Amino acid sequence: MTTTRPTLIDAASGLAANSAVDADSWWFGARLHDHEKVFWVKIHAMEMNGACLSTVALLREPDGHTGDRHAIDTKDGVTLSADSLDVRTSILTMSGDLDELELSGATDTASIRLTLRREGPVLYNGGAGVFPFFGGTTGQYALPGLTTSGTVTVDGVTHQVGGRTWFDRQWVSGATEAPRFTWLGLDLGAGRYLSVWDAVGDGTSWLTELKPDGSHLITRARRTERDGHWVLTVPSLDASLDITRRELFATQGAYTGACQVTGTLAGEDISGHGFTDVIGY
Repeated sequence: MTTTRPTLIDAASGLAANSAVDADSWWFGARLHDHEKVFWVKIHAMEMNGACLSTVALLREPDGHTGDRHAIDTKDGVTLSADSLDVRTSILTMSGDLDELELSGATDTASIRLTLRREGPVLYNGGAGVFPFFGGTTGQYALPGLTTSGTVTVDGVTHQVGGRTWFDRQWVSGATEAPRFTWLGLDLGAGRYLSVWDAVGDGTSWLTELKPDGSHLITRARRTERDGHWVLTVPSLDASLDITRRELFATQGAYTGACQVTGTLAGEDISGHGFTDVIGY
């Protein structure tokens, strides 16, 4: 699938590693199921400062079983192809193109192998895929509703799973300040997706909405706390979304949560899911 919209990046060629940037990131969040069991998965690789940081994390419901593994490899000890998506670290692999991707990763107690297929348009954050970022610039786009199949093996038991994955591709150049932000990637069903940024820290947010026809809307939003939940209010979408979150992975200064979403959008009741990354707070 292609876009007829003007963008500042090429999503297809942008999958490959870029040695000219300061930080290079490939981020996957999946909600998968095997009958009554639900598996939330994070698989992430990021190259910066001559090292590659890798994360594989798993949350199983309804029992709440969790597991994760985090590795820091030297750049010389991993594969980061400049020609195509081919990322291999000590705990994960990523490969493929815009239409089909392959993922694998392992924690101490689980292994994950997934095939992801794209059936919808690309989400370009900010509409063009490039925006200011803490004194520098960032490129960011997403394949937010990838149809997913594969296996999740936990404690020796293999589950055939299906579901949906959000893939976020991002790189950063020239940032002069340490990043501090809350990001949300929300899958509201029926081909509707929101990528939400709060880089201020007080709930003041802006978002990119992707619709099923590939059109984008960039607008303001407000995120507030209510009884331990977040409420995201988007006036131009007539939306009020209640977001509950559970920890998927956390380390010093960084948190990833799995989110359930309920509320209203354009006067209709909706439900969905998503992910949040909180950095520097």
